[in-house]
Amino acid sequence: MKNIQIEGRTIEPHCGRNVDKAPALLARWERGGGYIPSEADIRLLGVRNFKNAPEIANNYWDTSTLSATKGDVVKVILPYETGSRTLTEVARFGLSLIDSNEGLVQNGIDLDIDNRWERYNKFNEKDGVYTKQRDKWFEKGKKGKLIGLNDGMTEQEARRCPLLLTKLQHPDYVDGKFARSTDEVEEIIADTFELGKKLYGYKTMMAQYCSDVSDKGVLKVWYVGRLSNRARSYARAGLDYDDGRFAFISVGDANANVDQSRVQLKTLEGILKPEQISQIGVALDERDKLRAHLLTTDKIYSVIRNYIGSANESEVRKILSKLTGQ
Repeated sequence: MKNIQIEGRTIEPHCGRNVDKAPALLARWERGGGYIPSEADIRLLGVRNFKNAPEIANNYWDTSTLSATKGDVVKVILPYETGSRTLTEVARFGLSLIDSNEGLVQNGIDLDIDNRWERYNKFNEKDGVYTKQRDKWFEKGKKGKLIGLNDGMTEQEARRCPLLLTKLQHPDYVDGKFARSTDEVEEIIADTFELGKKLYGYKTMMAQYCSDVSDKGVLKVWYVGRLSNRARSYARAGLDYDDGRFAFISVGDANANVDQSRVQLKTLEGILKPEQISQIGVALDERDKLRAHLLTTDKIYSVIRNYIGSANESEVRKILSKLTGQ
Protein backbone atom coordinates (compact mmCIF):
# COMPACT_ATOMS: atom_id res chain seq x y z
CA MET A 1 0.00 0.00 0.00
CA LYS A 2 1.34 3.43 -0.99
CA ASN A 3 1.77 6.48 1.22
CA ILE A 4 -1.28 8.73 1.42
CA GLN A 5 -0.78 12.44 0.80
CA ILE A 6 -3.40 14.70 2.40
CA GLU A 7 -3.21 18.46 2.85
CA GLY A 8 0.53 18.72 3.30
CA ARG A 9 1.08 15.59 5.35
CA THR A 10 1.93 11.96 4.67
CA ILE A 11 0.26 8.94 6.19
CA GLU A 12 2.66 6.04 5.91
CA PRO A 13 1.23 2.50 6.09
CA HIS A 14 3.62 0.08 7.81
CA CYS A 15 2.37 -3.37 6.96
CA GLY A 16 3.49 -6.54 8.70
CA ARG A 17 3.75 -7.86 12.23
CA ASN A 18 3.20 -5.23 14.91
CA VAL A 19 6.06 -6.70 16.93
CA ASP A 20 8.42 -5.90 14.06
CA LYS A 21 7.05 -2.47 13.17
CA ALA A 22 6.44 -0.90 16.58
CA PRO A 23 10.11 -0.58 17.68
CA ALA A 24 11.12 1.27 14.50
CA LEU A 25 8.13 3.61 14.63
CA LEU A 26 8.71 4.33 18.31
CA ALA A 27 12.33 5.18 17.53
CA ARG A 28 11.21 7.60 14.80
CA TRP A 29 8.80 9.23 17.23
CA GLU A 30 11.61 9.65 19.77
CA ARG A 31 13.69 11.44 17.11
CA GLY A 32 10.78 13.78 16.37
CA GLY A 33 10.04 12.24 12.99
CA GLY A 34 6.30 11.82 13.45
CA TYR A 35 3.73 9.92 15.45
CA ILE A 36 1.47 6.87 15.46
CA PRO A 37 -2.11 8.21 15.37
CA SER A 38 -4.65 7.21 18.00
CA GLU A 39 -8.00 5.62 17.16
CA ALA A 40 -9.66 9.04 17.36
CA ASP A 41 -6.97 10.54 15.09
CA ILE A 42 -7.33 7.99 12.30
CA ARG A 43 -11.12 8.00 12.44
CA LEU A 44 -11.26 11.79 12.17
CA LEU A 45 -8.77 11.84 9.29
CA GLY A 46 -10.80 9.15 7.54
CA VAL A 47 -14.12 10.98 7.53
CA ARG A 48 -12.69 14.47 6.95
CA ASN A 49 -10.67 13.39 3.94
CA PHE A 50 -13.00 10.78 2.48
CA LYS A 51 -13.59 12.68 -0.75
CA ASN A 52 -9.90 13.09 -1.63
CA ALA A 53 -8.38 10.12 0.23
CA PRO A 54 -11.05 7.42 0.68
CA GLU A 55 -8.33 4.82 1.27
CA ILE A 56 -7.94 6.07 4.84
CA ALA A 57 -11.45 5.03 5.87
CA ASN A 58 -11.47 2.09 3.46
CA ASN A 59 -8.55 0.34 5.16
CA TYR A 60 -7.90 -1.03 8.62
CA TRP A 61 -5.26 0.60 10.84
CA ASP A 62 -3.49 -0.35 14.04
CA THR A 63 -3.34 2.64 16.38
CA SER A 64 -1.49 3.91 19.45
CA THR A 65 -4.65 3.54 21.58
CA LEU A 66 -3.96 0.51 23.76
CA SER A 67 -5.98 -2.18 25.52
CA ALA A 68 -4.91 -3.93 28.74
CA THR A 69 -7.13 -6.69 30.08
CA LYS A 70 -7.15 -9.22 32.91
CA GLY A 71 -10.18 -11.21 33.93
CA ASP A 72 -13.17 -8.94 33.37
CA VAL A 73 -11.11 -5.77 33.84
CA VAL A 74 -10.60 -3.70 30.69
CA LYS A 75 -8.23 -0.72 30.60
CA VAL A 76 -8.29 1.83 27.78
CA ILE A 77 -4.95 3.64 27.44
CA LEU A 78 -5.00 6.96 25.59
CA PRO A 79 -1.65 7.89 24.02
CA TYR A 80 -1.71 11.71 23.87
CA GLU A 81 -3.03 14.66 25.80
CA THR A 82 -5.06 17.15 23.76
CA GLY A 83 -2.83 19.21 21.48
CA SER A 84 0.26 17.12 22.21
CA ARG A 85 2.11 14.45 20.26
CA THR A 86 4.23 13.43 23.23
CA LEU A 87 3.27 9.93 24.26
CA THR A 88 2.06 9.61 27.82
CA GLU A 89 4.32 7.66 30.16
CA VAL A 90 1.98 4.69 30.25
CA ALA A 91 1.44 4.60 26.46
CA ARG A 92 5.18 4.93 25.84
CA PHE A 93 5.78 2.03 28.22
CA GLY A 94 3.14 -0.14 26.54
CA LEU A 95 4.33 0.51 22.99
CA SER A 96 7.93 -0.20 24.04
CA LEU A 97 6.87 -3.71 25.07
CA ILE A 98 5.66 -4.52 21.55
CA ASP A 99 8.82 -6.16 20.31
CA SER A 100 9.74 -9.34 18.46
CA ASN A 101 11.89 -10.40 21.43
CA GLU A 102 8.84 -10.58 23.70
CA GLY A 103 7.25 -13.92 24.41
CA LEU A 104 3.59 -13.31 23.59
CA VAL A 105 0.61 -14.58 25.56
CA GLN A 106 -2.62 -15.04 23.59
CA ASN A 107 -0.92 -13.12 20.78
CA GLY A 108 -0.44 -10.10 23.06
CA ILE A 109 2.11 -8.72 25.52
CA ASP A 110 2.33 -10.62 28.80
CA LEU A 111 1.50 -8.23 31.65
CA ASP A 112 1.91 -10.85 34.37
CA ILE A 113 5.70 -10.57 34.44
CA ASP A 114 7.99 -7.89 35.84
CA ASN A 115 5.08 -6.35 37.80
CA ARG A 116 3.66 -4.90 34.59
CA TRP A 117 0.00 -5.27 35.54
CA GLU A 118 0.72 -3.80 38.96
CA ARG A 119 2.46 -0.88 37.27
CA TYR A 120 -0.60 -0.24 35.10
CA ASN A 121 -2.80 -0.27 38.19
CA LYS A 122 -0.89 2.73 39.55
CA PHE A 123 -2.11 4.92 36.69
CA ASN A 124 -5.51 6.57 36.59
CA GLU A 125 -7.67 8.80 34.41
CA LYS A 126 -5.39 11.81 34.79
CA ASP A 127 -2.62 9.67 33.27
CA GLY A 128 -4.81 8.56 30.37
CA VAL A 129 -5.76 5.15 31.77
CA TYR A 130 -9.46 4.36 32.06
CA THR A 131 -10.42 1.19 33.93
CA LYS A 132 -13.81 -0.51 34.17
CA GLN A 133 -15.30 -3.96 34.51
CA ARG A 134 -16.16 -5.20 31.03
CA ASP A 135 -19.93 -4.83 31.47
CA LYS A 136 -19.52 -1.23 32.65
CA TRP A 137 -18.04 -0.22 29.31
CA PHE A 138 -21.40 -0.81 27.59
CA GLU A 139 -25.03 0.13 27.96
CA LYS A 140 -27.34 -2.76 28.81
CA GLY A 141 -30.18 -3.52 26.45
CA LYS A 142 -32.94 -6.09 26.51
CA LYS A 143 -32.26 -9.17 28.63
CA GLY A 144 -29.02 -7.58 29.83
CA LYS A 145 -27.34 -7.61 26.42
CA LEU A 146 -24.29 -5.35 26.31
CA ILE A 147 -24.94 -2.99 23.41
CA GLY A 148 -21.94 -2.71 21.11
CA LEU A 149 -19.90 -5.60 22.52
CA ASN A 150 -18.97 -7.68 19.47
CA ASP A 151 -22.05 -6.36 17.68
CA GLY A 152 -22.95 -3.31 15.62
CA MET A 153 -24.71 -0.29 17.06
CA THR A 154 -27.17 2.21 15.68
CA GLU A 155 -25.93 5.78 15.48
CA GLN A 156 -27.81 6.73 18.63
CA GLU A 157 -26.39 3.73 20.50
CA ALA A 158 -22.88 4.66 19.38
CA ARG A 159 -23.39 8.16 20.76
CA ARG A 160 -23.97 6.61 24.20
CA CYS A 161 -21.34 3.83 24.20
CA PRO A 162 -18.88 4.53 27.07
CA LEU A 163 -16.07 2.49 25.49
CA LEU A 164 -16.27 4.19 22.11
CA LEU A 165 -16.70 7.67 23.59
CA THR A 166 -13.70 7.17 25.87
CA LYS A 167 -11.48 6.16 22.95
CA LEU A 168 -12.78 9.11 20.93
CA GLN A 169 -11.96 11.33 23.95
CA HIS A 170 -15.39 12.83 24.47
CA PRO A 171 -15.12 15.54 27.15
CA ASP A 172 -17.85 13.89 29.28
CA TYR A 173 -15.88 10.65 29.47
CA VAL A 174 -12.21 11.60 29.88
CA ASP A 175 -10.10 13.92 32.00
CA GLY A 176 -9.88 17.46 30.66
CA LYS A 177 -6.23 17.00 29.60
CA PHE A 178 -7.35 14.34 27.12
CA ALA A 179 -10.66 15.81 25.98
CA ARG A 180 -11.41 16.60 22.36
CA SER A 181 -14.23 18.93 21.47
CA THR A 182 -17.74 17.53 21.46
CA ASP A 183 -18.03 18.70 17.85
CA GLU A 184 -15.11 16.52 16.75
CA VAL A 185 -16.51 13.41 18.43
CA GLU A 186 -19.94 14.09 16.92
CA GLU A 187 -18.31 14.57 13.52
CA ILE A 188 -16.57 11.19 13.69
CA ILE A 189 -19.71 9.28 14.63
CA ALA A 190 -22.18 11.16 12.41
CA ASP A 191 -20.00 11.08 9.29
CA THR A 192 -19.07 7.42 9.77
CA PHE A 193 -22.74 6.44 9.87
CA GLU A 194 -23.62 8.77 7.00
CA LEU A 195 -20.94 7.24 4.76
CA GLY A 196 -21.80 3.70 5.82
CA LYS A 197 -25.47 4.20 5.04
CA LYS A 198 -24.86 6.02 1.76
CA LEU A 199 -22.28 3.62 0.35
CA TYR A 200 -23.30 0.27 1.84
CA GLY A 201 -26.78 0.67 3.27
CA TYR A 202 -25.56 0.02 6.82
CA LYS A 203 -27.84 0.87 9.73
CA THR A 204 -25.54 -0.56 12.42
CA MET A 205 -21.79 0.06 12.67
CA MET A 206 -18.85 0.65 15.03
CA ALA A 207 -19.01 -2.64 16.98
CA GLN A 208 -16.43 -2.94 19.78
CA TYR A 209 -14.50 -6.22 19.80
CA CYS A 210 -12.69 -6.50 23.12
CA SER A 211 -10.00 -9.05 23.93
CA ASP A 212 -11.33 -12.38 25.15
CA VAL A 213 -11.84 -12.79 28.88
CA SER A 214 -8.81 -14.48 30.42
CA ASP A 215 -7.08 -14.77 33.78
CA LYS A 216 -3.91 -13.57 32.05
CA GLY A 217 -2.90 -9.93 31.85
CA VAL A 218 -2.61 -9.06 28.15
CA LEU A 219 -1.73 -5.83 26.29
CA LYS A 220 -2.84 -5.21 22.69
CA VAL A 221 -3.48 -2.29 20.37
CA TRP A 222 -6.89 -1.10 19.24
CA TYR A 223 -7.28 -1.18 15.50
CA VAL A 224 -9.96 0.43 13.35
CA GLY A 225 -11.69 -1.68 10.73
CA ARG A 226 -12.61 -0.70 7.19
CA LEU A 227 -15.66 1.46 6.52
CA SER A 228 -16.86 -1.30 4.17
CA ASN A 229 -16.71 -3.67 7.15
CA ARG A 230 -18.83 -1.37 9.31
CA ALA A 231 -15.90 0.62 10.81
CA ARG A 232 -15.51 -1.72 13.75
CA SER A 233 -12.93 -1.46 16.53
CA TYR A 234 -10.84 -4.48 17.49
CA ALA A 235 -8.55 -5.29 20.38
CA ARG A 236 -8.44 -9.01 19.59
CA ALA A 237 -5.93 -9.26 16.76
CA GLY A 238 -2.51 -10.76 17.43
CA LEU A 239 0.55 -8.54 17.59
CA ASP A 240 2.41 -11.21 15.63
CA TYR A 241 -0.08 -11.48 12.76
CA ASP A 242 1.46 -10.86 9.33
CA ASP A 243 -1.37 -8.58 8.21
CA GLY A 244 -0.93 -5.80 10.77
CA ARG A 245 -0.86 -2.22 9.55
CA PHE A 246 0.34 0.68 11.68
CA ALA A 247 -0.19 4.21 10.40
CA PHE A 248 2.60 6.73 10.91
CA ILE A 249 2.21 10.45 10.22
CA SER A 250 5.32 12.37 9.27
CA VAL A 251 5.90 15.64 11.10
CA GLY A 252 8.21 16.92 8.38
CA ASP A 253 5.51 16.75 5.73
CA ALA A 254 2.99 18.36 8.05
CA ASN A 255 5.29 21.35 8.46
CA ALA A 256 5.83 21.88 4.74
CA ASN A 257 3.00 24.25 3.76
CA VAL A 258 3.83 27.18 6.00
CA ASP A 259 3.06 29.75 3.30
CA GLN A 260 -0.37 28.20 2.65
CA SER A 261 -1.07 28.27 6.38
CA ARG A 262 -0.26 31.97 6.52
CA VAL A 263 -2.82 32.56 3.77
CA GLN A 264 -5.46 30.55 5.65
CA LEU A 265 -4.74 32.63 8.73
CA LYS A 266 -6.19 35.69 6.99
CA THR A 267 -9.57 33.94 6.78
CA LEU A 268 -9.81 34.14 10.56
CA GLU A 269 -9.36 37.90 10.70
CA GLY A 270 -13.08 38.54 10.29
CA ILE A 271 -13.91 36.33 13.28
CA LEU A 272 -11.18 36.93 15.82
CA LYS A 273 -9.68 39.95 17.51
CA PRO A 274 -6.21 41.22 16.49
CA GLU A 275 -4.60 39.89 19.65
CA GLN A 276 -6.05 36.43 18.96
CA ILE A 277 -4.68 36.47 15.42
CA SER A 278 -1.33 37.46 16.90
CA GLN A 279 -1.42 34.46 19.24
CA ILE A 280 -2.08 32.09 16.34
CA GLY A 281 0.82 33.69 14.47
CA VAL A 282 3.05 32.93 17.44
CA ALA A 283 1.84 29.33 17.32
CA LEU A 284 2.75 29.15 13.62
CA ASP A 285 6.20 30.52 14.44
CA GLU A 286 6.52 27.75 17.00
CA ARG A 287 5.64 25.21 14.31
CA ASP A 288 8.41 26.56 12.10
CA LYS A 289 10.94 26.13 14.89
CA LEU A 290 9.88 22.92 16.59
CA ARG A 291 9.78 19.98 14.21
CA ALA A 292 9.56 17.39 16.97
CA HIS A 293 5.92 18.20 17.71
CA LEU A 294 3.07 18.44 15.20
CA LEU A 295 1.07 21.65 15.48
CA THR A 296 -2.55 20.59 15.67
CA THR A 297 -5.91 22.29 15.57
CA ASP A 298 -6.35 21.48 19.26
CA LYS A 299 -2.98 22.97 20.11
CA ILE A 300 -3.82 26.30 18.47
CA TYR A 301 -7.35 26.30 19.82
CA SER A 302 -6.11 25.68 23.36
CA VAL A 303 -4.22 28.99 23.13
CA ILE A 304 -7.24 31.03 22.09
CA ARG A 305 -10.20 29.11 23.53
CA ASN A 306 -10.66 31.46 26.49
CA TYR A 307 -11.16 34.39 24.12
CA ILE A 308 -13.72 32.79 21.77
CA GLY A 309 -17.41 32.39 22.45
CA SER A 310 -18.61 28.80 22.42
CA ALA A 311 -20.98 29.62 19.57
CA ASN A 312 -17.97 30.25 17.30
CA GLU A 313 -16.02 27.11 18.24
CA SER A 314 -17.14 24.91 15.36
CA GLU A 315 -16.50 27.57 12.68
CA VAL A 316 -13.11 28.51 14.12
CA ARG A 317 -12.03 24.86 14.35
CA LYS A 318 -12.93 24.22 10.71
CA ILE A 319 -10.76 27.13 9.58
CA LEU A 320 -7.93 26.07 11.88
CA SER A 321 -8.10 22.57 10.43
CA LYS A 322 -7.46 24.00 6.97
CA LEU A 323 -4.69 26.16 8.38
CA THR A 324 -2.88 23.23 9.99
CA GLY A 325 -3.59 20.76 7.19
CA GLN A 326 -5.67 18.46 9.41
